[in-house]
Amino acid sequence: MKSVIKIPKGITLEKLEDLLVKLDKSVFNTDLEIPLTVDYKGFGILPGLYLVLFTWMRTKKGNIIIHLDIENTESIKNFSLDYYGYVILSTLWKEYDFVNREGVSIKKYFKEHTPSMHRYIDSLSKELPKESVMIPCFDHYSFEKGLSHWFYANDYSFSDTPSGLDNSLYHIITKLSINYKERVKRNFSDSFDSMSKIVWELLKNTDEHAKKDYLGEEKLQPNTRGLFMRIHRSSKKGFIDGTHHEGLKKYYRSSFYQEDADCFLLEISVFDSGPGIVKRFLSSSYNKNLTINEEINVVRKCLIKGQTSVEGTDGKNKGYGLDEVLNLLNTKRGFLKIRSGRCSIYRDLINSPYKLTQNEEEVELFDWVKSSNNNYSEMKTTEGTLITLVYPLL
Repeated sequence: MKSVIKIPKGITLEKLEDLLVKLDKSVFNTDLEIPLTVDYKGFGILPGLYLVLFTWMRTKKGNIIIHLDIENTESIKNFSLDYYGYVILSTLWKEYDFVNREGVSIKKYFKEHTPSMHRYIDSLSKELPKESVMIPCFDHYSFEKGLSHWFYANDYSFSDTPSGLDNSLYHIITKLSINYKERVKRNFSDSFDSMSKIVWELLKNTDEHAKKDYLGEEKLQPNTRGLFMRIHRSSKKGFIDGTHHEGLKKYYRSSFYQEDADCFLLEISVFDSGPGIVKRFLSSSYNKNLTINEEINVVRKCLIKGQTSVEGTDGKNKGYGLDEVLNLLNTKRGFLKIRSGRCSIYRDLINSPYKLTQNEEEVELFDWVKSSNNNYSEMKTTEGTLITLVYPLL
């Protein structure tokens, strides 16, 4: 019997890590069975699921299995017009088949709906969810079809400066703020430029480093990158009780002042199916025998000022660097999580504030499993990178 890994309908960060363990133990030709819909609560979950998908497509191949009644046209349409399903379909469409549990191809049933979702994202249509926005790019398609106009100019070049994304970010925030106009306006009126820099820096990294292999030679096929933003709403107690992670509990306790009032968090997640932070930083110096501490030290180096803020040979600005992302996030009382390669780490900027340093040993990064800043867990390898930032909307 062919090997199959099933993604559960209810997903959590813990279940995503369990799936990576199963992938690591599975044989090469393994199918991935996915539900028509997913339920999740918490930040970084949906883009985290894409890392599982990227790991499967780079290492296992096989088919995508969907338990689907072809007579239920509404469920087919809903899957195609949901961020979850649309990214899966668009990422795998060219090189993989979608089958039902009997092994019969069902690909053709989705084909009529995906162009509609493409148009919805292009216009940030009211048909999209009200409290989240996802804008993906697919490098395995033509520039016109694969690169979103929200990030790329008419000549399909990425903006040289953060201000080039101002209009896009304004429309994204407007879309997110439909139900919370005053709160969002209060939070962004004096920090729009900072937010533009954060989003621009993270997206520019995917444009420069996530389209080719870690040697910068071969284009990755297929290849997906994107931005996901969402407003999370709960009581302070709801946020605290909704996670088992002690680092998050500590952050939530420090983030909100009122116990019973509604509390809001903004999530900014940038994901890609590229070679990962460590591989792309080390390039030809990379070897698979690195210890987990050595990998963490590479991530630390990437968070030091100057590591990515250099001028290219064409004289164009290469960015402010991830150090500046930390600095800007610090002013917003934010939280950072990075999942890439074997690293799963975080930084609570309230309880571990930013400080400028050129010494990598002074860059505090906490292990996701142990909440330690000097004892790190070797996670199962994931393809791609997910950087998630959250901060309270007070």
